[in-house]
Amino acid sequence: MQLFETAGNFDVEGTDTKNACFGGTSALFGALNWLESSYCNGRMALVVAADIAVYGDKSARPTGGAGAVAILLGPNAPLVIDFGLRAVYMKHCYDFYKPNLSSEYPIVDGHFSMQCYREALEMCYKLYRHKSASKGLNSIITTPWRDTLPKVNNAVDYMCLHAPFTRLVQKAIGWLAQIDMRTEGIVADKSNNSEVFLSSSKAGQLCHNNHHTTSKSEYFDQIDPYIFNALKDYCLPDDKHIPDRQLDTVCLKATELLYRRKVDPGLMFAKNIGNMYTASLYACLVSLLLNTPKGELSGRRVLMYSYGSGMAAAMYSILIHPDRDLSTVLNCSLEPSNDSSNIHRRLFDERTQVTVSQFELMLKERQLSHNSAPFEPTFRPEGLFPGSYYLKNVDDRYRRFYGKLSE
Repeated sequence: MQLFETAGNFDVEGTDTKNACFGGTSALFGALNWLESSYCNGRMALVVAADIAVYGDKSARPTGGAGAVAILLGPNAPLVIDFGLRAVYMKHCYDFYKPNLSSEYPIVDGHFSMQCYREALEMCYKLYRHKSASKGLNSIITTPWRDTLPKVNNAVDYMCLHAPFTRLVQKAIGWLAQIDMRTEGIVADKSNNSEVFLSSSKAGQLCHNNHHTTSKSEYFDQIDPYIFNALKDYCLPDDKHIPDRQLDTVCLKATELLYRRKVDPGLMFAKNIGNMYTASLYACLVSLLLNTPKGELSGRRVLMYSYGSGMAAAMYSILIHPDRDLSTVLNCSLEPSNDSSNIHRRLFDERTQVTVSQFELMLKERQLSHNSAPFEPTFRPEGLFPGSYYLKNVDDRYRRFYGKLSE
């Protein structure tokens, strides 16, 4: 806030938004609502999603990370959020939470949290598909990659998902592929050793006494043939007798090429930096933009899935405008081969490497000083990037003071 005060701007709306990993998306939606209202008066909105992911359990620490993403919202942007198209799923559950204010370490039910992630993902996707269809969009994620786009692109080309760890994202694509197969109507009737193709309105509701059959081509020419053939024998009326692990393995294999083409470009930071909690999804979007040639971005649609424990989740989509310059978004070239990219250089070549013991010492001192006042950090900021803001000290009244490194 001090930055706005220095500029003489006190007419600022908006406050902190916290809801686990969903806080950044909630702030984004609030900013969009403000821009669409009568209150913004032609101004732009700024959303900053920032978090630190650390764990007391050493087995979970390799997935941790930290990051911040700033998002500027306004008219004529090169990234255009699909208007009026948003699927939300919320439910009360204790999968990941921080009840102990004396520690920043969470209480995590890892297996349950993955179940919650999947439940919210599937419910959001089904609702997004339903809403997008009413707007004339084809939201099926399993369509083949198109080298040439039609004049009006109504399909999903890339996917960015909240990424606690990348293996979960890989599995998630397989789960969505199952929904595509079942929703579009393919059901294998094993009782007669034959396949029965149901209309989309009947998919997943197999009635042994009254099959409503139709031709394969009527409903499945949109699904990638490789995925279709790999999964058709596993989309049963009741798949409970197929072990989840076996089905996951089949789906991972079936969607491997799709994942590599449509999802993996957005996971560069997730692989190298780790979980960023509320910034995770938007770091995936930045990764996609940095990691993909401009010619393969223009006119494409990106499906976005945000998840926060507790739980809150949402799915929406972004169209990359074909006629607006993307380089202004990231202030750098969008060609991955360009070594002069400031973001590539800073986040990959200029990071400071520390040993595991050094890292654990930092976490120990951080834990001992948590909520302490007065407090002055023992680790100095010299290893940070030029221009970084850093915590100088906390006084005896818990007021925080920051400094800034020279550019």
